[in-house]
Amino acid sequence: MAFEYFYLVFVAAIGVIQAAVTYNGFKGISFFSYRVSAYIFMLVTTGPAMASFFTWNERNATGVIEGGEQFFFFMLAIVAAIGFALVLSSLLKHWSLRKNDVRHDGFEALKEVTFFQAIRYRFNTIMRQR
Repeated sequence: MAFEYFYLVFVAAIGVIQAAVTYNGFKGISFFSYRVSAYIFMLVTTGPAMASFFTWNERNATGVIEGGEQFFFFMLAIVAAIGFALVLSSLLKHWSLRKNDVRHDGFEALKEVTFFQAIRYRFNTIMRQR
């Protein structure tokens, strides 16, 4: 039951992350090149996950996850979804965003480059300042 909860939160979070980064123009975190694809992905992932949350007690007769355990698995799924999104988007977009210049620091850099490219740029900047 706890694994099912983790999975549902993870899938829903991936969908919401993709919708949010697409809406705000963060190309470096998005899995998709087209906005419509990202929004369809969000509907395909979050829709069934939300339906599963709302029908939880009907599917799991004994289905109660205690509060502390639920909090732990929720936070673990959110952190895992963020990490998964950063790694997968960096792998998927490595070639398409490799020639972009980093004009911003911090999270704004992800509008132009992938997470790994932003880390490499930041590390190189710090090493040059020494």
